Amino acid sequence: MTVPGEQELGAFVARHQTDVGRHGRTGIISLVIGVAAAAAAIPVVIQTFEESSSGTFAGLVVGVALLCLWSGITNGLRYTTRHGEVYTVREGGLVYRRTGESRVIPWESIRKVSDSGQQNAISAVMGWDVHCRIRVQDGKRLLLTGFTHDAAGLSRTIHQAVREGTRPLPPDRR
Repeated sequence: MTVPGEQELGAFVARHQTDVGRHGRTGIISLVIGVAAAAAAIPVVIQTFEESSSGTFAGLVVGVALLCLWSGITNGLRYTTRHGEVYTVREGGLVYRRTGESRVIPWESIRKVSDSGQQNAISAVMGWDVHCRIRVQDGKRLLLTGFTHDAAGLSRTIHQAVREGTRPLPPDRR
């Protein structure tokens, strides 16, 4: 099913669906680790102050707790708000869909693309291997993460189309 204005972007190139369930699973695991680390941090921090010792270990435990709690909350929010999230690439632009929202974005209307993904094992599991921010001229933004099927390829396609002007081609014309 196409949305109004999608056909004007030209031929279909690719479809990239987000694994929203993975957001939920990652969020729950992160929250459990974050709560456990926060519980462990309390006595460690107290002991650090009582003994006037180095706070390196305490800082590490508190940092892990905060990072995991933040990850759990953000992934939980994405799980509840991004059902049916799909990026459709067409020759002339990108179509973004999720339950309750559809956006048709020509390549020319994308102002900025930046990917701050990290290439390591933990980042791949947490969906941080791709963290592509897409800013559109109307001021709205999109966030493409590693939870989307072939997110790295989609990020490359968007970068090439916006920065280099190289438009993606449909499979039958490659």
